[in-house]
Amino acid sequence: MAETILRIGVLAARDLAAADRDGFSDPYAVIRVANKKYETAVIKKTLNPVWNTSFDIKLSESNLPPLIVITVWDEDRFGRDFLGEITIPIKQVFARNNGGLNDGQPRTFDDPANQPSAYTLQKRTARNDVKGDIILKFGLVDNKNRSLEDLWYFWEHLCNSTVVR
Repeated sequence: MAETILRIGVLAARDLAAADRDGFSDPYAVIRVANKKYETAVIKKTLNPVWNTSFDIKLSESNLPPLIVITVWDEDRFGRDFLGEITIPIKQVFARNNGGLNDGQPRTFDDPANQPSAYTLQKRTARNDVKGDIILKFGLVDNKNRSLEDLWYFWEHLCNSTVVR
């Protein structure tokens, strides 16, 4: 089967924890998929950053990562502070694109019915000061103009025929 592209839209975050003395953070997000890493820009002095950026991930039956991990950090002059993270199984990236928690379906990124979703940031340890959500949007880049049924079939086939690594 041919390669396909999953577009991950990292749109915004809201109500993040304040990591700096001024009551704000300088947040950015790091997306890890398999052994690749993607980063958003740093947005200075805000708890509600708007990134509106996206990353294209190539997927194939022989290369389907099991998880997407997105971590939000506060940039500091000397290092960074953890602001929260989420882990999404690859098979569930479309679960929330219809407004609910598990009523979504595979869609193209630009489909008007493909809605962004808020994911609550999680702690790594009990000591982490974590709050807020990250707003994401997932979609396939489809230059074949496949129907929703064809996209559903394609995605199910890809996820179920793959040796997940």
